[in-house]
Amino acid sequence: MSETFAINVDSRVFDRLYLRLSGRISMDSADKVRKELLEIVRAEPLKNVVVDLAGVDYFDSSGAAILMELEAICLDLDNTLVTENAPPRVRELLDLADLSDRDSAGILEPRKGPNLMVQFGEGAEGISQTIKDIFTFIGAVVVALFQDLSNPRKLKWDSLWKLLERSGSDAVPIVAVLSFLMGGILAFQAALQLRKVGANIFVADLVSVAMCWEMGPLLVGIIASGRLGAAFAAHIGTMQVTQEVDALRVMAIDPVRYLVSPRILAVALTLPCLTLFADLLGILGGCFVATFTLDLPPAAFFNQVTKVLEIADVAKGLGKSFVFGVEIAAIGCLKGFQVKGGAESVGKATTSAVVTCIFVITVTDAVFSAFFYYLPMAWPF
Repeated sequence: MSETFAINVDSRVFDRLYLRLSGRISMDSADKVRKELLEIVRAEPLKNVVVDLAGVDYFDSSGAAILMELEAICLDLDNTLVTENAPPRVRELLDLADLSDRDSAGILEPRKGPNLMVQFGEGAEGISQTIKDIFTFIGAVVVALFQDLSNPRKLKWDSLWKLLERSGSDAVPIVAVLSFLMGGILAFQAALQLRKVGANIFVADLVSVAMCWEMGPLLVGIIASGRLGAAFAAHIGTMQVTQEVDALRVMAIDPVRYLVSPRILAVALTLPCLTLFADLLGILGGCFVATFTLDLPPAAFFNQVTKVLEIADVAKGLGKSFVFGVEIAAIGCLKGFQVKGGAESVGKATTSAVVTCIFVITVTDAVFSAFFYYLPMAWPF
């Protein structure tokens, strides 16, 4: 059977280009149809396209694919494409391709969005729902932790040990490298100013106090946000997509107690240990720089550290890291439970978890700093 088709330019009026398709548009003639249509449309890039399908005798998926490509080109040119007078069978195929029959009279009408009050209402509703979800999640987590801590024998110790290894020992290499470099950076920056007044020895003061108070906990918190916050969100989010969380509920297993509680305990316990390790490596990095740039002997450096550094300084940093650990694990798990949809939603939740964790621990660090500065008597040491 011969494959014949025809493309006629009915009229060019103002900003519209009317095209009439007739004959058979099938796989055999698709290349020729596509080539001719694209040449006509690209020759007049400022016109919206109206395709009349009244004369089409045969139309298969190749024709729908051509019109979809043509519509994409029109969108790139800030134009539109509509079809009209399509036979019933052709219209059914176009409906599947989201190219349904429309009235060309409305081709230039802009898409109307919600008014300002509707946008405010939707935003307020979304914020209130988010706040409600957060408080509901916090309540469920508190209940789950209380149940696990009050009855440790029912805690999933095998899962906890694996999480402790994953969140603790697996992060040692990256924490060691970054902490050593951070201590060296602090020593370099301090040396630029202190050497001008012959106060090289005070490099030890700055590095040790800065690492224990701020840089150690904050650095470990940021590393944990990227490693654990993202991992927890992706893991639980994938379980949401594959309906594994629903399966836990069907089996009368509390997902929060089963998935969230062990993760919070693991991260809250390992982050102070990593912070202490980061403090030591940071001080070593500062000592290394001071020895080779300021001619400060290691013995003098560590002697000054023992004079200025107190147990309270280290304890403040460890307390911060404990709170950071609870926040990072909780946020990562919460973002995972909020996943709805498919893989794209998991990716968005993972990104959101990392950004939210870094923001929250930074705000928390600022609150701790203000608390230690304005209420020194409230600190027990």
